[in-house]
Amino acid sequence: MAQEAEKEGGGEEETPKKKFPLWVIILIASQVVLVIVAIVVLKMLSGQKVEEKVEEPSRAEEKVNPEKMKDPKAFGGPQYKVQPFIVNLIDDGRGPKFLKLEMNFELETPPGYKPSEPASGGGGGHGHGGGSAASEESLPVKAELDSRTNQIRDEILMLLTSKRQTDIETSDGKRILRDEIFTRVNKILVTGAIRRVFFTEFVIQ
Repeated sequence: MAQEAEKEGGGEEETPKKKFPLWVIILIASQVVLVIVAIVVLKMLSGQKVEEKVEEPSRAEEKVNPEKMKDPKAFGGPQYKVQPFIVNLIDDGRGPKFLKLEMNFELETPPGYKPSEPASGGGGGHGHGGGSAASEESLPVKAELDSRTNQIRDEILMLLTSKRQTDIETSDGKRILRDEIFTRVNKILVTGAIRRVFFTEFVIQ
């Protein structure tokens, strides 16, 4: 009996331990891989955000926060003075009206453009004299504006004479007109573009 008990006891000791099924091991391994992939993706996204933060400030940011302005002289581009316009407006029932309009174009400049310092001597006027005017003369868009003056003035005249007083007497109307001039002029230009349109005189009589 003792021997039989010993055999039974020995048999219990020799019972093999339970093993995890293969599908359980595969499931755990796949979850580990997913966690590693998620960590790598998060690190890549965080790296991109850091790179975005060190980008150069935009012109809008420079305007809001002057401390971000790298070169104050380059913030305002060279100006191109346009000869005055005096046109009749469409009668809106209040009698004939005419518009006198003077404006300047701010010219688009190529990368690395820096206006020269104004000369101490005389000169001045549009396209003549020393100082920054010499730099403006070298801009292709400025030369194109000079050579295509008639075409540009014709386009603007056609636009102005299509307006009524009620179209342009409000602030919103003036902004719309300014945007329309900007769009029409840039559709003509091929060597460059104007960046902004500034009204320097706006009189309805």
